[in-house]
Amino acid sequence: MFTIDWDARYRDGETPWEKGMAHPALPFFIESHPAFFEGKPRLFHPGCGYGRDAAHLAPLCREITALDIAEEAITNAKNLYPALENIRWEQGDLFTWDEPEHYDLVWEHTCFCAITPSYRAAYVRAIHTLLKPGGLLLGIFFLTPDHPIGEGPPFRVSRDQLNHFFGKDFELIEDIPNPPTYDGREDTETIMIWRKRP
Repeated sequence: MFTIDWDARYRDGETPWEKGMAHPALPFFIESHPAFFEGKPRLFHPGCGYGRDAAHLAPLCREITALDIAEEAITNAKNLYPALENIRWEQGDLFTWDEPEHYDLVWEHTCFCAITPSYRAAYVRAIHTLLKPGGLLLGIFFLTPDHPIGEGPPFRVSRDQLNHFFGKDFELIEDIPNPPTYDGREDTETIMIWRKRP
């Protein structure tokens, strides 16, 4: 499924997405959408990297599965957050992860834009399978509509593409453009909330 050696990227320090902190939009999102975290949901976080977002979400969730294809990333996440017992750190492939309809929420942050574009439909199917009926995909999507086709990661992503890929299996509940973000990413991101269709 993957044409990029993500372990090598982490070993060589070629990780411009690693900012040493959770995404700045995450505290904003939690404060503005507290109902999503009532009852301590089960949450799945694909492409978790060093686990910054998962660690920030841990107090609000009953259980988090934080998955990354790169063993190096998961090893570092475990070392950074050894006390967070409700996070299950897993090295593995999202496209073969088999826990159907287990999760209330999925947290997406730069995973969709990082995968090879030919696997985007498979990403949507995987997320749809993992979510319970009516479950929510909460995502910070990196919009790069002018990025050269085929170059990445991150690969080109536009709102039209997001609507195309997710619109059949998910209902768009909310689109929040230009949330708080890292320095240098201003005006390039949006938060989208998608509900799984039956």
